Amino acid sequence: MHDLINKRLSILNMFYRIRHIIVKVLLVSLIGIILSCTTQSADELKEAFKNPPDNSKPGVYWYFMDGNLSRDEMTKDLESMKEAGIGQLIFLEVGIGVPRGPINFMSEEWQQLFVHAVREAERLGIKILLGSGPGWCGSGGPWVKPEESMQHLVFSETEISGERNIDTVLQIPEQRSTPWHTMKNDYYKDVAVYAIPNYLKPVIHDINEKALYERYPYSSYPNVKTHIPDFFNFNKSEKDKI
Repeated sequence: MHDLINKRLSILNMFYRIRHIIVKVLLVSLIGIILSCTTQSADELKEAFKNPPDNSKPGVYWYFMDGNLSRDEMTKDLESMKEAGIGQLIFLEVGIGVPRGPINFMSEEWQQLFVHAVREAERLGIKILLGSGPGWCGSGGPWVKPEESMQHLVFSETEISGERNIDTVLQIPEQRSTPWHTMKNDYYKDVAVYAIPNYLKPVIHDINEKALYERYPYSSYPNVKTHIPDFFNFNKSEKDKI
């Protein structure tokens, strides 16, 4: 009986040793796999950072100014984007104060030019997306209620003397004029009333342009009128033109 017990204990000890060895082997293998994956992932990450795939490259807006489209210029633009590492773009036509071009939006010639742009983008491995309309026309129409339409902030000023109660009617701000269209006067909503000591008299010159309330032609290239005084001396080299 004593021999039988010793035999069973010996068998159990053997199983424990085998299990311990198996666990060690599995643990070593697992550590090896993890280290291999970590090294591989780090190498792949480093390589992808140096040479990012197309789906990781930055994108840009590709603006065409009010009918000014050209096959040759499209190709040159796209090739320059490819050289700069741009991987995707959004094709948009806008009007922003430049002379009207000869190509009407969605005309037969416009569609042929867009097909050319798509084919060139595919040739260069650049993903191209199309906006739903020229400029912001998708945001306007008789189906859009005034309170749901695009809006901007306006303000008026009323000077009062302090240290007493005031009962007055604040003037409704006038709408800002723009060079392209007239805004509707049939919608207005109060947002906030601020009391500012007038002895501070903070002045921000050219606030409309700096806040982009009015977006006239803009460029850092000299002699392009921006409606902002030229406070800076821009680099006049040809390579710095925008």
